[in-house]
Amino acid sequence: MKFFTTFLLTILIMVSVTPPSFAEDTTSKAPQIRGEGAYLIDVLSGQTLYMKNPDEPLAPASTTKIMTGLLAIELGDLNDIVTPTSTLLNNKLVYGTQIYLEPGEKMPLKDLLYALLLNSANDAAVAIAEHIGSDLPTFVEMMNQRAREIGATNTHFLNPSGLTESGHTTTAHDLALIARVAYQNPTFAQYVRTKSQPISRSKTDIPKLMVNENKLLWRDSAVDGIKPGYTAAAQNCLVASVTKDGRQFIGVILKSPGPEIYTDMQALFEFGFTQFKSTIFKPSGSIISTTTVNNEPVNLILDRPIYMTQKIDDQSSVLDLKVIPTSSSTLTSVEEGQVVAQVEISDDSTLLGTLPLKSTRTILPPTVKRSLFSNYFSWTTGAILIGVILLLLISAKIRADRRWRRKMRLARNRYSMRESSD
Repeated sequence: MKFFTTFLLTILIMVSVTPPSFAEDTTSKAPQIRGEGAYLIDVLSGQTLYMKNPDEPLAPASTTKIMTGLLAIELGDLNDIVTPTSTLLNNKLVYGTQIYLEPGEKMPLKDLLYALLLNSANDAAVAIAEHIGSDLPTFVEMMNQRAREIGATNTHFLNPSGLTESGHTTTAHDLALIARVAYQNPTFAQYVRTKSQPISRSKTDIPKLMVNENKLLWRDSAVDGIKPGYTAAAQNCLVASVTKDGRQFIGVILKSPGPEIYTDMQALFEFGFTQFKSTIFKPSGSIISTTTVNNEPVNLILDRPIYMTQKIDDQSSVLDLKVIPTSSSTLTSVEEGQVVAQVEISDDSTLLGTLPLKSTRTILPPTVKRSLFSNYFSWTTGAILIGVILLLLISAKIRADRRWRRKMRLARNRYSMRESSD
């Protein structure tokens, strides 16, 4: 019994001290984040550098507008003219921060996005949602569908603004994934890094200058987005991006009690820059796999690098790569540069991203190859026949010329003999 107890205790100790990821480092170097949930992700590699209660459902407040803005940019036209409806008069859907839109007022989508992402206007969120989705329920479903596509499976949106509503929740992890995808859209990135922007309004005495509420954007030149938020229920929330020395991190802090959220975010960024380094795991042009097309080998290569983030004092980690064909059918032909597969990049069973794999050569289908061979054979055969005919004609002409010259010599000889006899 004593031996069994000792053995069980040993197993428990081994399990308890084995960290599943370097993101859960609890050493003194890790920052002490006062928010209830936090996450730090490397944008290039997609790897996690820090997390605190990463999967706890929390209210996102106006960080919800990251998804609203992303969908507007992906599905809308910035030059669209948006006409808000009477939905704006519903004070259960629209209250708090506003630019005081009125039903029937016309405004370009590009200006409404400044109001949404800089000024965090809740009426702009509703106007955009109805414009893109035709109605609020449809747009909210689009938000949730896009979240699932991104991999944010613990997110449940109920409105486009982030105003308090029971069940409207996300997680620090999910929000980091959403923000990473959103920031990789160049138009979205341009919006959230803008400090201020005037918009056109037909009336006076209403907000026209949109000012970015992300205080870190004004304090730190390396910070380049994304979105803060606050409600009484969600408390202080912040999603922020920082880029320095070719590296970019996105940090998320949810349900922080006060303005320390900004200094905590800076500490999170400093932790990432000082404790981790980014390297190229596979450079662009690397052969990741080889397939066979018509019994001929075809290399599949990357058209962009795969990055890896490692602890500075630990160089042993590697990434897992899994090649998945884009079609279940057997390839009978392929063109150079054609995407024929994808490679899934994982870290300790966590999917980080997917990149296309392209063919390095062109392989024609069998029918085309046979046709080309037949054409080639036909042309070759024809050329040979023409050559033979020409040779025969030339040979015949040569023989004819010889006979003619022989006749001419005989004629001259007979003439010479008659001359001499005379």
